[in-house]
Formats: sequence, C-alpha cells, structure tokens
Amino acid sequence: MPFAHLVLTVRNVPKAQDFYAAALKPLGYKIQASVLDGKIVGFGEHSPELWISERHARKTEEERKALLKDSEQSGPAGELVHLAFAASSREQVDQFHVAAIAAGGTDNGTPGIRPRYAKNYYAAFVYDPEGRNIEAVYMGDA
Repeated sequence: MPFAHLVLTVRNVPKAQDFYAAALKPLGYKIQASVLDGKIVGFGEHSPELWISERHARKTEEERKALLKDSEQSGPAGELVHLAFAASSREQVDQFHVAAIAAGGTDNGTPGIRPRYAKNYYAAFVYDPEGRNIEAVYMGDA
C-alpha cells in the first residue's frame, strides 16, 4: 500500500517552502495546503503528499520552548533523510536538478544513469538547504 503523505520537520518553513516549491515544480508538485498560519505547508500534484512543518507546530508556545530546549543536542534536521520522487521522464529529472540548485540546493549527483542501482535508473540528487538528500528518479527507458 502506498504512503498517504510524509512530513518533514524543518527549521525554517518559508525557506523550505521556497526550495520545495521550486525544486518540485518540474515534477508537477505545487502547494496544495497551508495551515496554522503557514507553519505547516503541503505539496503534491492533486493533494498534499509531502508536508513541511515547523518543529512542534501544533504545540503551545510554552510547550514548544520546553521541547526545543530539551532537543538542542540533537543532530541536524536533515540528517540521514533521503527522499526520492518519481519522475515521468528523464527531462523531468534534469529540470528538477536545475530548479533545485537554482532554489538553493547543493548538488549531490548530476542527472544520469546509475547502473549500480538498476539498468534504467536515471536520477539526480540534491541536498536541500537543511542537508536532506532529495532525489528525482525515472526508470522508464530501456
């Protein structure tokens, strides 16, 4: 069964929103929802599939301060996250890479075939502004 949605906790929602809106546009994603005064934003083709959220967005200000103080020793927000989006063509993978870099991402693998993954695995990788490894992949051409 497929996932209904995924939530990424981010340090800076406006910056992440700008990055993901630009990077995912070539894949057909757009902002589908924004709740809690923009503290949570959902992206998708037809409905929100990827949400970005301010840490502890649903807590009161006092609860948030206490939780953030307790978690100051944790690693970077993006540490160990790899998120791959399906593309419908190699051109979409290429466009994703260009858009993600232009939106402030850092190259982690230019578009191309990755034969160590699969014979037709055409992908590009970009670190988002908080260090998450974001990928677009297409496997349709022989």
